[in-house]
Amino acid sequence: MRLNENEMNILTFIANSEGVLHPRDISQAFGLRPETVSRRVTHLKEKGLVEREHGGVVLAKSQPAESFKRLYYAHRASPFQVILAGRRIDLLSKLDYTPKSVEDLAGETGIPIKTAYYYLKDLIRLGIVKKTKNGKGFLYSFNYTLWEELKDFVTSLLESEGKHLIPRAALLIKGYGDSVLFKSLRQLDAVPTSFSVYGQYGIELDLRDYYYTLPKRELPIKEVFVHSLDSAESLSHRLYCILFYLKNKGKLRGVKHPMMRKMRAVLRGEGVKGYPSLEDVKDRAGLYGIEL
Repeated sequence: MRLNENEMNILTFIANSEGVLHPRDISQAFGLRPETVSRRVTHLKEKGLVEREHGGVVLAKSQPAESFKRLYYAHRASPFQVILAGRRIDLLSKLDYTPKSVEDLAGETGIPIKTAYYYLKDLIRLGIVKKTKNGKGFLYSFNYTLWEELKDFVTSLLESEGKHLIPRAALLIKGYGDSVLFKSLRQLDAVPTSFSVYGQYGIELDLRDYYYTLPKRELPIKEVFVHSLDSAESLSHRLYCILFYLKNKGKLRGVKHPMMRKMRAVLRGEGVKGYPSLEDVKDRAGLYGIEL
């Protein structure tokens, strides 16, 4: 998911305008050729962020555009081209409460490590990312306290883009920038994932929904597991996730997800709201040859 600096400047300029903004005004404000403005506006329109109206441009009446408007008014003095241009949206989408190393972030996004460091330096300076010491290195996490509106915008933008990739009969669960996770009540021409392929890894389930991802590709077990964590909507779903983790623990080392902390708490015998008890896990574990 990419927006360049010109697009971020144009989007910010439109968000700050009182009404319809003529392309000529954009050209003059940023010294851009009319054809460049036209291309950039077209790209922003494709992302659902702006609309053409009466020969001019306005913010779109869409969730991503509304999210950006809230972000802009919450942090209007911020340099949004530094925050969101390039592949920073991909990086921000992977930053969460759980601290991650730059190597993890680079691996999840495909962004070169040097570029990820460069992005993180600015995001730390702006208070968007928190940096904590971890042995000889550092871990990075998202600062929800100060920048919740930014996370909402990134999530909204990726989910909006993901809706264009999924079939009509499907319901989007999550967009990941370069892929989408969705479910359907019927079989579709897509890659099965999440609970739909648990049987391939020793956890047979009989669920109503089919879970899929696109684009088509080979899925490693870790991606299947993360998809199931992101799909888990109920206590029973979370029980399946715990059983899958126990059954395939050796292949799931290094998986980082907000649910992992609560799952480990359950396995220590702690009560966690919305999650099964350790006794629930033990009752089902024997069915799958899992020893606790």
